[in-house]
Amino acid sequence: MIRTLQADEYQRGCLMEERVLKGDLAYESSMPRLSGDDERFVLLAMHQTLVERGLCLRQPTEKGNLLVFPSYYRRERPEQVTFPAVLVNYRFTGFLDEIYATLVVRLHHRDTFERDHLWRFAADFKTNTGKQLGVKLNRRAPGVGELEVYFDPSVAIEEKIIFSKYVYEHLSQHARDVERLRHYVCPKCGTPVGNRELAMKRLNDWLQGRTPQPEEPKTFRFGKHKTELPSIICVGCEQRVQLWDEMEQWFANPEIQQRVRDMQEEYAIELSNQSKERALVGEVISTVALANQISREFNVSDHGIDMEIEFVDDNYEATAAKLYLQLKSGDSYLHKRKKDGTEIFTIRDERHARYWMAQGFPVLLVIRNSEGEVRWMEVRDWLRRESENGKKRVKQIVFKGERFDVMSVRRWRDSVLSDETNSSN
Repeated sequence: MIRTLQADEYQRGCLMEERVLKGDLAYESSMPRLSGDDERFVLLAMHQTLVERGLCLRQPTEKGNLLVFPSYYRRERPEQVTFPAVLVNYRFTGFLDEIYATLVVRLHHRDTFERDHLWRFAADFKTNTGKQLGVKLNRRAPGVGELEVYFDPSVAIEEKIIFSKYVYEHLSQHARDVERLRHYVCPKCGTPVGNRELAMKRLNDWLQGRTPQPEEPKTFRFGKHKTELPSIICVGCEQRVQLWDEMEQWFANPEIQQRVRDMQEEYAIELSNQSKERALVGEVISTVALANQISREFNVSDHGIDMEIEFVDDNYEATAAKLYLQLKSGDSYLHKRKKDGTEIFTIRDERHARYWMAQGFPVLLVIRNSEGEVRWMEVRDWLRRESENGKKRVKQIVFKGERFDVMSVRRWRDSVLSDETNSSN
């Protein structure tokens, strides 16, 4: 797959998801290929790993999902005279490609920031008000990198802090030897502080030796006790530049730290859900293949159908007789009714119910719980009966699913092919 990305003459760093799952990749001529089904499972597992680790963006398009790999996007960012100013640098060691790619993917999934442009080891984002901010990776040596975090000057200070704090927490968790270097500018003459290492050492030494006041994070006061604030002399006007400024006070604010942790937890849940969905797709594909039938995943599932199973006849030829599948993975989709313990599935989108009822082949709801148990239930005909053919709205499905396995797939094959034969006669 990496060879395929590198072979793109436009260096776009992206591939259609369908192409990856089909194995339409740039293999070496000497590389032995697996059999069709085996290769399909390996490609599916590879795809699931990419999603689990956050190494690529999964971006819906009119032609299907597009997998975007930030580390393989090779278009150089054009030089800009009025480019947003760098606020802070982070030096670190580790596997640079993975650290950078997972950071960009995580930032992309945050509602707070909108992805703007990808460049060669740089990513531009926008705030909700359209202001620009972003990150740029500079390689200093093998396994040694420095990440610039830049902002439009008009970006609100709270947004600057949340963005830079999110970057810092990501590096702290995935990199080693993380060093933070602020860019200070003299407020009187505008001269940048050149010796950033000394400035940060002076600030960190002061932070380690002081006792924070309880009210300080919110009010930015320093309590009743007098303390000499850390500063450094400006080489331009020889005035002292305060290091414990408003930016640093916000950066140390526990409320900001909690907001960043909440953002990280939200992404972890989102990533876990995507991984569970891919695991269920893989289980459906493998089970259907073992039953000697054909399964296909749909790239776009806006109407509530994720996959289809096409049955083959006794000569192993496709019959065009099908089942449609709606996949759900997780424990949140079913709840037990208090009065009798019956499992209930809530229909969150009425359009899906109407769409399921309109299909020419049975529609099955497939649910995988956290313990890996997969069950399925036919819902097209069930909804037709309960809604009196669409005359009344049905908000819930009484879920009485059977185990999804090879034998149940074959039973459905026999049933659907029998119905097709009877209808043709």
